[in-house]
Amino acid sequence: MTNQLSGRDLLRSVREDLADYRARIEPAQQRVAVIRFLPTDADPPEWALRMEASRVSAEQKVRAFTHLGFAVDHVVLPGTVSAAEFAARIGACNADVATRAVIVQFPPPARLTSLVQRLDPAKDIDGLLGDRSLHRACATADGISRIVAAFDAHATVAVVGSRGFVGSGVVRLLQDRGTTVVPLDQGDDLRRAAGADIVVSTAGSARLLTPDHIRPHHRAVVDSGFSPQADGSVAGDIRPDAARLPQNITPVPGGVGPVEMAVLMERIVRQVADPDLQPWAFPRSPYVSRRASAARMRSTGRTPGMTSSPRAAPDQGSSPRHTQVADQKRGGPAR
Repeated sequence: MTNQLSGRDLLRSVREDLADYRARIEPAQQRVAVIRFLPTDADPPEWALRMEASRVSAEQKVRAFTHLGFAVDHVVLPGTVSAAEFAARIGACNADVATRAVIVQFPPPARLTSLVQRLDPAKDIDGLLGDRSLHRACATADGISRIVAAFDAHATVAVVGSRGFVGSGVVRLLQDRGTTVVPLDQGDDLRRAAGADIVVSTAGSARLLTPDHIRPHHRAVVDSGFSPQADGSVAGDIRPDAARLPQNITPVPGGVGPVEMAVLMERIVRQVADPDLQPWAFPRSPYVSRRASAARMRSTGRTPGMTSSPRAAPDQGSSPRHTQVADQKRGGPAR
């Protein structure tokens, strides 16, 4: 049976560990700004759904920072906001000494994306500024890399969506640690993920990965997808029939999203209250080696790669060989 890797349990633990810092932070009346955008009436439905995911993520951040004693400015801008007004908003946050961190929810309208680079690097706790940021990667990528660290001894890790903002950060952090990475993105044969020990998906493409990609020998699968659906449900990158196959998997929702919040809380506390704060580690879960997994399958009369139930057909219009990966620069912004 697949074990669910709870990000909510991890976040609860981190919140408890950091609770004492509120006594230092709250009296100083320090602030955090979280800026997001609304869709316009002219935007396609897909954009409106992405803005809904942005709303969920922003509200998670408001709760996380408020718990630490910060006053949070949750700024909601219309999709029609002018470049001048958005630039002025960034400038005001930079100039306000009480505002210690600023997060711009991605994706902003394309015409405003370049203006995010005006953000003061000292206030960029989510790694939005690339090489100018004080952080090696965004908080989502940082959290994913810590989940992987619980399973990656002598492992090969496939990262789907490796050229996106989150995925490239995951690749960078894993390679920094000496982990062998198989980067996969649009146009690649995503079935190569089946040969890895661990799979990370940051594609932000609902139900992209199927039993052609996810196998019982996988020690862990980290699903960073968060795709709101028109019926109000949320889909991850892993199709439900494939999500039952690996030894461990992060659920959607309740997996990577809370872990991202735990990273942001740690970063802001280290920045304003305790520079020596040590990073938290994701708890380890048991797993068996690929050889042991194959032996277990053979003992039940199945061959490695078989599923316990008939494989569903791929989603209409998708190909298991060259499946399209969404251009998700920020991955799913809340999971």
